[in-house]
Amino acid sequence: MSEKKKKVLVIDDEVLIREVVKATLVNSNFEAVTLESPKEAEAVIRKTKPDLILMDLYMPELNGLEILKRLKKDPETAKIPVIIFSGSQERADILGGQQIGVYEYVTKPIDNRVLVAKIRSVLNLQGK
Repeated sequence: MSEKKKKVLVIDDEVLIREVVKATLVNSNFEAVTLESPKEAEAVIRKTKPDLILMDLYMPELNGLEILKRLKKDPETAKIPVIIFSGSQERADILGGQQIGVYEYVTKPIDNRVLVAKIRSVLNLQGK
């Protein structure tokens, strides 16, 4: 019997990044779900029940930290680990994410091997 693939939800407003990250995850034996609109994030998270969320920090409509704050307040989504990936290397962004509960902060451009290693590390820390 094969082990169930871990599901990663990728939230980013840039289609190329979503598709590259999705292909990387699928090739690394993950199930990948992508989402363009951060406004839909909470509903999609409840529906898909991802093992981990990988999201951009700066998106139109809502930024990643606002989504993270909402997720952490809700007992149904509070324990889902979140990795932020962003073009920003600003200390305030990194520390802000850590204060809210981000597990990892990865800067763009993304090294796919590093990203997959961080995802595996976070999921192992979660006992999943």
